[in-house]
Amino acid sequence: MRVTLMGTGDAVGVPAPLCDCEYCAASERRRRPAVLVEVDDRRLVLDIGPDIADQLHELEVYEVDGFFATHAHFDNYWGINELNQAAMDTHVQNEGEFDHPTFGKEVTVYGSRPVRTFTEDTFPHILDHVEYVPLDPDEAVRTDAFDVRAFGIDHGTKAFPTQGYAVSTGDSTVIYAPDVDSVDSVPDFCTGADLLFFDGSVLGAEFHGDADDLRAGARRFDADRVVATNVSEHMLECHTDDLDDASAFEVWSDFDRVTL
Repeated sequence: MRVTLMGTGDAVGVPAPLCDCEYCAASERRRRPAVLVEVDDRRLVLDIGPDIADQLHELEVYEVDGFFATHAHFDNYWGINELNQAAMDTHVQNEGEFDHPTFGKEVTVYGSRPVRTFTEDTFPHILDHVEYVPLDPDEAVRTDAFDVRAFGIDHGTKAFPTQGYAVSTGDSTVIYAPDVDSVDSVPDFCTGADLLFFDGSVLGAEFHGDADDLRAGARRFDADRVVATNVSEHMLECHTDDLDDASAFEVWSDFDRVTL
């Protein structure tokens, strides 16, 4: 299993819009969060933020077996509009079909029922082109390459219910849990993973929950390695080199990867 963190940033990214602070100026770019998981020629993507087209082009990825949405916030889901452009086989003002390989791609998105309802209300035309498969917490998608199991996340908002994903190949497991406000308990199938991607509030800037509480929550997963998502030097008012002081939580750059 090869795992690439395509985006390490928070909702606004780094550099932040209209910001010329020293931390934005000195830091590498941080795109909105997303993870690519690959086994041989099979690929899945966790989260679909507004940088998704740029992220996939950077990695020269043009075919994805499934996209998995955590929730409907802008930084995690609104790249669905980018995927819709690839899935459409007609232009909005031209009913004729396009004979072009970049149109009519098969795009399948898995996610919670609330995210599907949000899509129906906000981007209903997308469901004409993109296949959306509802996936409830504890429910799994199983293929010949992956098992992907959903689990609920406390994001502190009832308006945008959130779920994470455990991706397993049998030999290795990766847990994706961004945007966490608190962790009271961890499903058994999420414990002891090789790699956990977890909310960057553990680094100190409390975007979501209390930093100390989230550090304790992250440890409940008992993962071999914990990598922070939602990282922002802008919000932390901290230079990148100083982020390494954040205990056992790793800070990666966009497109850093590991093979498990």
